[in-house]
Amino acid sequence: MLKERATVSCRRCRLSLLAIVLLGLLAGCAPRPPKSVVQQALAYQLTHLAGPVASLVGSDRLAEHLEVQDVRIQRDRREPLLLTSGETLEGHHLSGTYTLLVKPPGSRRPYRRKGDPFQLTLARQKVKQAESQGPTEQWLLAYASAGGKRWEVVNFLPQPAPPSEVSPEEAETPSSGASAS
Repeated sequence: MLKERATVSCRRCRLSLLAIVLLGLLAGCAPRPPKSVVQQALAYQLTHLAGPVASLVGSDRLAEHLEVQDVRIQRDRREPLLLTSGETLEGHHLSGTYTLLVKPPGSRRPYRRKGDPFQLTLARQKVKQAESQGPTEQWLLAYASAGGKRWEVVNFLPQPAPPSEVSPEEAETPSSGASAS
């Protein structure tokens, strides 16, 4: 009788361990934000300053002189994010390090700072493109709202111009500001 209980208990332990391993493997298969997206999110955070710092002279041209390199993601903690709009998105709380390259105007040598730590939260949103294409994903930078229980998101990636806005004739025509002498 005692031997049977030990065997059943051992089987339960094995099944539990197997279930934990499978869940870990499945969680590891979920899409991670690409490093290029994390680089762009960090650059956006650095160039879109908040509060009194945002009013510094020249802060609007800061993006021209900064470059984020060598992003190393050390931790990716996933959890659902409840947005202020009521929508729920998959959230990735990322932490790691990066290298900041600052190219001051008029200087030949850039300033490089290696190993700066970062923490940011990205939200993954599935977007339908066209009927012929399947759903794609969009990464949004997430900030905790004032109450701290919901999240605000910002689309930080550059948006391509729709092809219908610029016709091929307009693209080839010289601008009216340039004079042909």
